[in-house]
Amino acid sequence: MPMDELTRYLFDLNGYVVLKNVLSPEQIARINARMDEMENAAEEALPPHVVCSKPRTAEELYLSNIAEAGPEFEALIDIPQVLDVIRETTLGLFRLNHTYAIYHWKGGETPLHMAGTPIHPKAHYEARNGQIFSVLTKVVFPIANHGIEDGCFAAIPGSHKANFPRPGDASGDEIGLIPLDTEPGDAIIFTEAMTHGSFPNVSGRGRRTLYYCYSVGYMPDWTKFHLTFSDALMDRVSDAQREVMRLKIS
Repeated sequence: MPMDELTRYLFDLNGYVVLKNVLSPEQIARINARMDEMENAAEEALPPHVVCSKPRTAEELYLSNIAEAGPEFEALIDIPQVLDVIRETTLGLFRLNHTYAIYHWKGGETPLHMAGTPIHPKAHYEARNGQIFSVLTKVVFPIANHGIEDGCFAAIPGSHKANFPRPGDASGDEIGLIPLDTEPGDAIIFTEAMTHGSFPNVSGRGRRTLYYCYSVGYMPDWTKFHLTFSDALMDRVSDAQREVMRLKIS
């Protein structure tokens, strides 16, 4: 279904929307069980094609290609209410470009990055004549411990339209940084052009988040962190999911 008027307005105004209860408690439990298995696994023991994109530290574990980790993760590829938003923010020209998971423990955080200025060729946003075009739109699924003290997702609403670079010495309060204190099962959908990151984890509880990233259909796989879909996954998913994932030249 098309986005309703309020959802469209809020996405364009703020750069993000929050959908409540997109995943069931049963889905969250199954995903957490699989993430338990991967948390302390040696890299060679991870599911095929799931890789550590960064060296593991005491504060962070970053796993690329998380959609490869099993059916629990494949199910997130084509959630209808999520794709309704993705479809309208990409002129319908979208594909699932890459997926990853982040674990954060005490001290872990994601630094603020992106903005409307300077323009990024893989993360541009504009709205014109009633149409939204976000080159890369991401979905954050909080899986465990996503409170402010756990280091929840943070954003500067409206920063996807900023016409000046973010002052590097400005505090979060000065630039309007806010926490998105959502619950497991919710989905945060945002344009990558918006300035975003996370608060630092001060609770010491393991925060877990999944990221499913939808680009314009013709953007190649995001290769910086070995993010690409295996032939095995493409063979395993449904026809509808394969259509969401495939590169679209035109």
